[in-house]
Amino acid sequence: MKKQLLLIAILFCAVYTQAQEVFVNADFVSSYIWRGMDSGNASVQPSLGFNWKGLTVYAWGSTEFRHKNNEIDLSLEYEYKNLTLYANNYFTQTEDEPFKYFNYKAHSTGHTFEAGAGYMLCEKFPLSVSWYTTFAGNDYRENGKRAWSSYCELSYPFHIKGVDFALEAGFTPWEGMYSDKFNVVNAGLSASKELKITSTFSLPVFGKLIANPYEEQLYFVVGFSL
Repeated sequence: MKKQLLLIAILFCAVYTQAQEVFVNADFVSSYIWRGMDSGNASVQPSLGFNWKGLTVYAWGSTEFRHKNNEIDLSLEYEYKNLTLYANNYFTQTEDEPFKYFNYKAHSTGHTFEAGAGYMLCEKFPLSVSWYTTFAGNDYRENGKRAWSSYCELSYPFHIKGVDFALEAGFTPWEGMYSDKFNVVNAGLSASKELKITSTFSLPVFGKLIANPYEEQLYFVVGFSL
């Protein structure tokens, strides 16, 4: 484990020195809804990363204000023309399940590992189709077999009178963490806009109406970014 962490640190530093852009920001959200699933209450969600020749490496987190529920994700994205490849390591820790970060045992870890790909059709018709599949970590069915939990999403952005909108719809093809069979688990409309506070400072604000037809739930999330 120490050798693996050392190699990751060396790779991170090597790429960081060549980074074209380094970014750090944070979102504040009224609730944390992920792929149609209720994943937490009001939270702060910081991110830190960098871009280098189409490669984006970043860490993302979510911490609730009222409870000790945390998530820390490490992600890689590589973009080439209209194709984007994803590799994600999700780690969740709740008050009920206080997992240790460096425990990677399959049935007792708080980690899941996911690979995915997304493709945007074209600039004139920017419909994106993305597919993600969990391939390792704590992702098992009740019978003990690996679930290979998967999620597919279609997203279409558009712009009206100074506001950026996006429509999205997501489904899971089989039994896994999202549903017990094929189901539409996420349908949403989001809107975002920069709210001008002063002549030199604008605050990005956003809102999102989200429905989970499988769970028969409806959510409305608002937030802002710093």
